[in-house]
Amino acid sequence: MAAALPGPVSPLFGIGLYTDGREQVPFEIGWAEFGRDVRWAHRVLDTWGIGEADHVLISTPNFEGPWASPLVRALRDRRTVHSNSEPYSWDVGRSATFLRLLRFKAFIAMSGETAAGLLRQPECAEALAALEPIWARPEALGPLRAAGLEPAVFAMLGPALALECPRRAGAHVDPGEWQLSPGPDGVTLTTVGDRRHVVRELLVAPAGRLEQAPCPCGLPGPRVTPA
Repeated sequence: MAAALPGPVSPLFGIGLYTDGREQVPFEIGWAEFGRDVRWAHRVLDTWGIGEADHVLISTPNFEGPWASPLVRALRDRRTVHSNSEPYSWDVGRSATFLRLLRFKAFIAMSGETAAGLLRQPECAEALAALEPIWARPEALGPLRAAGLEPAVFAMLGPALALECPRRAGAHVDPGEWQLSPGPDGVTLTTVGDRRHVVRELLVAPAGRLEQAPCPCGLPGPRVTPA
């Protein structure tokens, strides 16, 4: 759309908003960094074997586009089919209907509200057991594990997105863009890539754990496990 419009193309892919303590912090995203984020998303998807003609269910509202858009673009690039639902209790019915009627490979960004609603329905709980992965937000991990499932972490850490690989030993961020470090109150995030928005030791996982050992999946960098 931007290419079709007359006049100069915006230098920004978009603007997001994350929370730092009680403060809402806007952050700009340039086109070059968006492209790098798409390439990283491809690498993470490769670890799960998600590819052409697979069908995934994505549960991210529009305002989470600054985190989810690189992942969605990577899915489209590899001709992966995707359906959408909202991560709120009032839209659990849509997720449930999709799971009953269609065959999915993965669920992306499952919320705690969605997990609670789906697990109350035996048919949906059975469908969830066949998904690989269930990328779940931190608040959904406990209920899913209690139901005997093996979710993987999907976490928005300040302006970064952390995704767990099949090893399920902590969530990866692109180490070419972000540095995860241990801090006195948890795991912090620092910008290391050439990005329009820069953070320095931003606390992103209070009481979280950091794994520094190389991951057997082959992705570089440390991994974070939210508390």
